[in-house]
Amino acid sequence: MSIRRFGFPLLCAFAFGVSATAFAQEVENAVPAAAAGVTQPDPAASAETTHYAIGERVCKPAKRRHATCFVMRRVEVTESTPGARPYKLAAGASLSPAATRQTQTIGPAGGMTPYDFQTAYNFKTTGGTGQTIALVDAYNDPNIASDLATFDTEYGLPACTVANKCLKVVNQTGGSTLPSNDTTGWSVEESLDVEAAHAICPNCHILLVEVNSSSAANLAAGVNEAVKLGATVISNSYGGPEADLTSTENAAYNHSGVVITASTGDDGYYSYDQFAAVDQANGPSSLPTVVAVGGTSLFLSQTGTRQSETVWNDNGTYDYFQSLFGFALGATGGGCSNLFTAQPWQSNLSNWAATACGTHRLPADVSADADPITGLDVYDTFNCGTPCPTQGWQTVGGTSLSSPLIAGLFALAGGAHGVEYPARTLYGHLGTSSLFNVTTGGNGWCGGEGAAACGDPNTLGVGDVDCDFPGSGSTPSAGDAACDAGPGYNGPTGVGTPNGLGAFAGTGPTAKIAGPTSVVEGKTNTWTATTTDPFPKGKVISFSWNWGDGTAATVTTTGSVTHDYATSGTDTITLTVKDNYGVTGTATDSVTVTP
Repeated sequence: MSIRRFGFPLLCAFAFGVSATAFAQEVENAVPAAAAGVTQPDPAASAETTHYAIGERVCKPAKRRHATCFVMRRVEVTESTPGARPYKLAAGASLSPAATRQTQTIGPAGGMTPYDFQTAYNFKTTGGTGQTIALVDAYNDPNIASDLATFDTEYGLPACTVANKCLKVVNQTGGSTLPSNDTTGWSVEESLDVEAAHAICPNCHILLVEVNSSSAANLAAGVNEAVKLGATVISNSYGGPEADLTSTENAAYNHSGVVITASTGDDGYYSYDQFAAVDQANGPSSLPTVVAVGGTSLFLSQTGTRQSETVWNDNGTYDYFQSLFGFALGATGGGCSNLFTAQPWQSNLSNWAATACGTHRLPADVSADADPITGLDVYDTFNCGTPCPTQGWQTVGGTSLSSPLIAGLFALAGGAHGVEYPARTLYGHLGTSSLFNVTTGGNGWCGGEGAAACGDPNTLGVGDVDCDFPGSGSTPSAGDAACDAGPGYNGPTGVGTPNGLGAFAGTGPTAKIAGPTSVVEGKTNTWTATTTDPFPKGKVISFSWNWGDGTAATVTTTGSVTHDYATSGTDTITLTVKDNYGVTGTATDSVTVTP
């Protein structure tokens, strides 16, 4: 029996300023036809059934000097449950036959599959050879190897085992004596991290570093150990208030030439649902040395192609449901850092002033799917106790999903490419076809809708919960790009979501040489260079001309230079340019010298 693609989840009507009836009809009209790559269901089983779900946090909120995992599970509920969002499956839907599992478009629990992400984000999984993705998590999941084997079999992925040296599991000092078994929910995080990373980059080695506890010190030690063991990309799907990290712990996330991704969090702008009135971004994602990864809600067509994408936000105006559930429904994190300075590739953005962050860092840098309703189906059988009510296949999300997705894509594209802080690479591709610009929604209380939708929530006494408003009073703020989506860079989703691997490829200034290709010995001639630079306010500040005739290079600050050749022959001019970010590029030209 084949399957049908699930349709758009129904989003909160008042968060989008439309009636529930009108929005439900819009969603119904958007549900597409049969999935590609699988057989059309027989008529008796082709009727769609509507399911309802909410997102539920797996790990408890972080204690002081500890981090929480940012994984959320999709929980099936009844239609009358406050905050319930529908998704559609074909009646009688079941797993695809083994022959088509590599192109499976719906998972065993009704969620996303690895193939969905390949088609939605338009990438191939053929790269990654020689790359090692490290996942840093707390406590031990004793079933991780067997669960990964089941996941790989289901989706037709190459086996990744300890025996074939694809998978390695170590403690925070690199040893084989693993921490105590999980009792807090981190084992679900580990299954998501490892399986998502392997799904995106099947040719990569997977290194799971299990640390002794969720303390900031232990997690930082795990990151340092991952670097020591040769990880080229490290994913960190956890966080807590940035002020809780010490300078020593912050330094663990600063390793030149290593891609270090960090989830921005699952509780919205300044994590207002988790740390009321704290007004802090999550660390380590707020550090200027990492790639901060935000989250979206990803909506697909019946063929698995990307149909639309919005900022993931089930918090905010949904929050009155929190008093009924005892937990928040989830939203991508962020907010201007109170502690850390923005890198120049952020602060030089043309719309940076609209973030109102001033000189301070703003997560996110980039985003991918994180909504648990549109999450990935993973396999997790370890029963950690109360935090693990479901064993087997389950649909999970949170920015714990988006971080390993982006880490896997960096690895597929070849890692850091020698860049000290690889986040810079992403900003060099901003506004190109390598990125999807997410322009709908927001991670503040009002979800990007402003005063007309929900009034000024910053007067509720729970801190700064929406950047559309100042900390007090009712005058709208001009700094709404920190929490609202829009054209170009924005706080909730950064530079956007991936469209292929181009956004992870190294980039820098380019130059083109113009001048004579044939000259006479002893005669002075002029050459000029025209340059382009992809980075925000990037400009070439140094030109080094190597003439190929054994004479010293000529270094200038402008693109015009003279030279005379003393000996006949054919020489190659090599121009090396350097921009204000310290990034170099080269160009060459040939010149023939005659007597």
